[in-house]
Amino acid sequence: MNKLRPLAAAAFLLGPVIYLAAEAIAAAAWKSPSYSYADNWISDLGSATAGVFQGRQLDSPLHAIMNTGFIVQGILFGIATVLLSRTLNGRPRTFTAVTGTVTMIGYILVGTFHGSLQAQQNGTLPLHFTGATLAILGGNVLALVLGLHWRKTSPTRLIGLVSIVLGTFGLASVTALFLTFNAGLPSGAIERGSVYTIVIWQLAVAAALLRRAGSPAPHGAPAGASTGT
Repeated sequence: MNKLRPLAAAAFLLGPVIYLAAEAIAAAAWKSPSYSYADNWISDLGSATAGVFQGRQLDSPLHAIMNTGFIVQGILFGIATVLLSRTLNGRPRTFTAVTGTVTMIGYILVGTFHGSLQAQQNGTLPLHFTGATLAILGGNVLALVLGLHWRKTSPTRLIGLVSIVLGTFGLASVTALFLTFNAGLPSGAIERGSVYTIVIWQLAVAAALLRRAGSPAPHGAPAGASTGT
């Protein structure tokens, strides 16, 4: 299993890098109006059409880059979690693979079906929101559940606690987003509280996997035996 850890770590690292780079590039391309990380939703960057949607003026000339970022992030998240599941035993293994795949599907739906007035008119908007829900809930729930599992043993207690904090904060943020929709609050910032937790969790797990990959197997266990991460 030690051989799987660097591969999972690489996928967990590459996904956030590509995703954040795509977001920054697409946001920088907005000219009139300029993109607001506080007020604009992340999916505004992926809108293929300009115009007013939910009270926000959208005009994302590099929407293809953002949508590619969503899809690549999703695929790499799916690959990473399937690899990670192979280092686990019992129910955590199945839960990680299934939830990671669901999260991947969510990202792909977000990158394929955009949040825009055109999507509302052609009937594809529900697919976009379904994808966002699967990605946000899937990623944060996975972090929380694995955190509860990892904190039970000393070698993985730190990443377990980090995962619990991130997953809890992400789920609280998405709940706040739904409760304060159209309340005049900076919804873009609140949304990012539920999305960036997943990105940070990926990077944290990658670091933990790389650290564990370089550790010797526990006394009395074969070199490939699973110890939790």
